Amino acid sequence: MSVDKDDAAWSAFVARIGAGRDAVPLTAARIAELPSYRSIPLSELLPEIRRNFAVALSALRERRLPGPSEDVSAYEKSGEQRARQGVTLADMLQGWTIGLEISRAGAYRQAPRGEQREALLLSAIEIMTAWNTLGMNASAAAHRRIELQLAKQEQHDVANVVRSALFGSIGSRQLGQLERFGVGPTQEYYAVRARPQESFDVTDIERWFLAPKSDARPNGLVALIDGDVAGFVTASPPARPVPVAAGIAGPRPLPLLPDAFRLASRALEAATAAGRTGLADLGGLGLLPAVFDDEDVGGTMLERYVAPLERGGRAGAAVLDTVDRYLRNDCELSKTAAELGVHPNTVRYRVGRFERMTGCSLKRTESMAEAWWALRRRGMR
Repeated sequence: MSVDKDDAAWSAFVARIGAGRDAVPLTAARIAELPSYRSIPLSELLPEIRRNFAVALSALRERRLPGPSEDVSAYEKSGEQRARQGVTLADMLQGWTIGLEISRAGAYRQAPRGEQREALLLSAIEIMTAWNTLGMNASAAAHRRIELQLAKQEQHDVANVVRSALFGSIGSRQLGQLERFGVGPTQEYYAVRARPQESFDVTDIERWFLAPKSDARPNGLVALIDGDVAGFVTASPPARPVPVAAGIAGPRPLPLLPDAFRLASRALEAATAAGRTGLADLGGLGLLPAVFDDEDVGGTMLERYVAPLERGGRAGAAVLDTVDRYLRNDCELSKTAAELGVHPNTVRYRVGRFERMTGCSLKRTESMAEAWWALRRRGMR
């Protein structure tokens, strides 16, 4: 076939493709069925789709693939707009796929029969696919950029609301944002706080705290505050083994959340210092928060009951460990000896040495309580 005949066949083929009237409305109708496009009117979709088809048709007429310096600003603007409208990236990419499918189907219908058909179709589909890919990539990059900006802004807004609620500075603007995030301002909430670790990071804690409820409303809001994941939830996180401690207090109405958060924070610090994991509240921790928080009493107890033995090196440490286990076992000699793998007389000797070195008697309730306090404080250093 001569060049002139080939050009003529190509021009006639492209003219038939361009004469088709159903590609734009069909593409718009199918895209409008995608879940996140349903709120966008067809009147808004049609001009954009018509423009994309016109660009592709112009490229077909010129028989030209896109170059590196093509103007993609229109595609970028479209991607940005769709991200702000809440169209998901997956649906937007599916929309581009739909457009390409319909374009290809039109090309197959309009391609002439005979020996020219295969060559014309291969060339047309290559050009259509290249321009579709250009537009799709440009709009996707813009969509991701805006999506990231919106996500950062939402994280900022959530952190402001959470901080305001937990520190008692919530105002009318934050109350309005609670409704925006699906959280009811009249409900009661548990204050929660946990410290991320490498083995259980911020995302893991957020999922744990915000475990889905049975209804459609979210469980609450959490944010990263001073290095901890903190917030308020309507339902206590599920009790399950986790490698971090989490303080919890409540439930309380929104105006009383600051007090609950203070208690949850105390519970977290005490549980962490004691090496505990999982959910912890002040009631379940007993006196441990007081042991952790009261520096003056703790220092005094350490000096009286721990320091004299620690000055004895490893032997003194063995005595302290034995007395610690002895008190945990409600002063049962045989149980303590079995757990330590020593003779009961060894336990008896070490307890006696502790009493002599500290000048106390563990038979007296007051001395026993003070020794317990000192040994708990020792474990928190």
